[in-house]
Amino acid sequence: MNTRSQAMLTKDRQNQILHELAIHGSLNAADFARKVGTSAMTVRRDLALLDEQGLLQRVHGGAVVNAERKITAETRVAARVRPVVTIGMVVPTTRYYFPGIIRGAEAAAQELGVRLVLGVSNYSESEEQRHIQRLLSSKVDGLLVTPSGESWADTETLARLVTANVPVVVVERSIDDVLDAGQLESVRSDHSQGAEIAVTHLLSLGHTKIALCLRESSPTASAITAGYRRALRKVSLRPQAELSTMTQDVTDPEAQQRQMTETLDGFIGAGATAAIVHNDEDALMFADLCESRGLRVPDDLALLAYDD
Repeated sequence: MNTRSQAMLTKDRQNQILHELAIHGSLNAADFARKVGTSAMTVRRDLALLDEQGLLQRVHGGAVVNAERKITAETRVAARVRPVVTIGMVVPTTRYYFPGIIRGAEAAAQELGVRLVLGVSNYSESEEQRHIQRLLSSKVDGLLVTPSGESWADTETLARLVTANVPVVVVERSIDDVLDAGQLESVRSDHSQGAEIAVTHLLSLGHTKIALCLRESSPTASAITAGYRRALRKVSLRPQAELSTMTQDVTDPEAQQRQMTETLDGFIGAGATAAIVHNDEDALMFADLCESRGLRVPDDLALLAYDD
């Protein structure tokens, strides 16, 4: 096959990727590779190139529609035949378990004949508010919003949502601390119950010294902590301060490793035989640190990652 033919095949495949995204809103790289009869590595390269061109946004395992993509002639035509209902969706990230949430919303929208417009705030309150205002200005019929922080009472985001003249559902965040929620509704994962299940599993394996490591910035940290403590109290075990720690978000890899090393030292010194670590990134670093010290996982320290 000559270079020109290869380039044409690549272009056809990338056009097919964009077509799939236009229809479904998200794409799984492995599934698409099987569908078109090519390797997952080839598809990932295509996704990287299309991401660089701003035509899509790569996520773990695939891609989603780029919320900031420029309107093409094709989307202008689609806008003229706008569906009966358009729902705006704002999420803080396309990592962790949010790709699954986005795919679920896309599937429901497609089944109901609804158009879903996605915005990603990247945990920036100003970006979050900009997306909300953009969607409201475009006359969406409803909003699904995941605020950047766990506690968002008295924020500009709350002010915009309670005064919106469309139905608003807050996704993956509590509205319990919002004094005047107005017409807001909320739907979220029960992270407290998830943490309780994790602790109960480790207890069933004979562990009684179970440590908990959380990211200080995680919006789900308080719910996970509540479930962890509740599970221990159910078997008359008192949560110990030395077995629970909050780590800070650091960008320097060496500083992050020092932080995790200190955390591991503290857990081992307190006699921990198991640890629940939130998130996946920290759990992987824990596993690497254990291996470098000759600690066997799970024989010397059982690790349970709480993330996606």
